[in-house]
Amino acid sequence: MRKLLVNLLLILMALVFGSLRASAQFRVKTDTLAGFFLPVNFGIGWPSADLAERFGVSYRAGTGCFYRGFSGWTFGIEGDFWFGDVVKNRDKILRAVSNEQGVVLDHLGMDANLMTFQRGWIATTFIGKLFRVWNHNPNSGVLITLGSGYLQHRIRLESGHQQSIIYQIENEYQRGYDRLNTGWHGRMYVGYLHASNYQTYNFMIGIEHLIGTTRSVREFDYSTGTHDLQPLSNGLTTVKFTWYFSMYKEKITKEKKYFYF
Repeated sequence: MRKLLVNLLLILMALVFGSLRASAQFRVKTDTLAGFFLPVNFGIGWPSADLAERFGVSYRAGTGCFYRGFSGWTFGIEGDFWFGDVVKNRDKILRAVSNEQGVVLDHLGMDANLMTFQRGWIATTFIGKLFRVWNHNPNSGVLITLGSGYLQHRIRLESGHQQSIIYQIENEYQRGYDRLNTGWHGRMYVGYLHASNYQTYNFMIGIEHLIGTTRSVREFDYSTGTHDLQPLSNGLTTVKFTWYFSMYKEKITKEKKYFYF
């Protein structure tokens, strides 16, 4: 019975949203609209400054929420999971857990096939404006935003063999090698926002440049045998593609009061 009710509710929601969207198809093309947007972000980034000495090309995936007013002013928040598989100076990082041949051994004395990855996240609040140029309707154009927020990155160590146990990096010991850094950042984004006339494909594509300073939160770095007290300069240029869901509203007048997806 519960499953049947859930299915009926989903069908009802689909019919309601479908009818709302059908009524809005041509309004996106002709009317200047405001509303909330739910983006799904994907990106590929290239590091610069000190960050480029630690990691290579990385990737991002995330979501958020932003609001755009009738005048084009936009503000919102977003958060991205940040990951990659290029860790530079790997041998220097792992020398404390490697044998004379540079091999990391597991609990059975076998090659543990130790792998290293970049892991982290980026959270941002931003404000900007939509400039309605090169657009095919009043709700598309060039979007420029400025923002700031918090970021974190670290090195993840993981054995390529599921059965391997590497005592040197188990549990608390891994913290001595992961070089966890956190700090604040600022960013600028320039991209093109496309609003579909028929609400079938809404997307943005653009370039984001991020700069910031982070510091290690670990008290001791096992690979160097010292305290890591130096600030790290972070630069990251990312090409971002965003697919977004929109919930528009029109200006309220005596003749029309609409709120639709």
